[in-house]
Amino acid sequence: MIQSTYTARSGLIAQQQRMDIIANNMANLSTTAYKAVRADFKDALYQTMTRPVQPQDGLNLQKGTGVLLGATTRDFTQGTPQMTGGALDLMLSGDGFFTVQDIDGETVYTRDGTFTLSAEAGGTFLVTGDGRYVLNKNGQPIDIKDTSTDDLSIQADGTIRNTATGEELGQLGIFTFVNRQGLLANPGNRFEATDSSGEAIESTATVRQGYLESSNVDLAGEMVRMIRASRVFSLTSRALTTADQMDSEANQIRR
Repeated sequence: MIQSTYTARSGLIAQQQRMDIIANNMANLSTTAYKAVRADFKDALYQTMTRPVQPQDGLNLQKGTGVLLGATTRDFTQGTPQMTGGALDLMLSGDGFFTVQDIDGETVYTRDGTFTLSAEAGGTFLVTGDGRYVLNKNGQPIDIKDTSTDDLSIQADGTIRNTATGEELGQLGIFTFVNRQGLLANPGNRFEATDSSGEAIESTATVRQGYLESSNVDLAGEMVRMIRASRVFSLTSRALTTADQMDSEANQIRR
């Protein structure tokens, strides 16, 4: 009976974690280029059953101890293009990420192309909405000099030009990874390379100026998963209540 309590408890924890993931997806329904996360489960550690009447060799009698959250899988499917007309609103079509310099100087990656300009003593730089430098293909900040946004043209390969003078101002760094599931999610809709993801490699994704990528969260699908998780949570709660009642009855038995 104690084992049934532990099993039901593991189910409650797993479904609560699933609900947290679903809630996070739904909260980011309008986040530019957000990638939805899915919860994957696995059975918990198996234990060999003890039989006092005979040896255990060769019987392989085992019992499970519940369920665990095995992994979270991120869906990197491309979101729907949203036309904005903004010269600094960029979208990637295909498998790739913009490169960004984080506040600690490390290179991180994002699909969110909501960019703006930062006028500084050393030049006018292309930055993210929260002020981080957007990097070129060589890992350096991009100085657009005194170019007006009306004269700023960003081609499909990421090349940035001043249409008034024809001057090339740089090329966006666009990279991808052999194993995108190995990327480490950072705050701000950014990702960090890890040993699991492998090193960044050049991407063939194309840039669309004047567009942003919408979140790929499927609201209807998330609602279905939320209802399913809620029902499983309710069923597991009843199982835990039943196990508690059985323990209570056993404790009241008098010899």
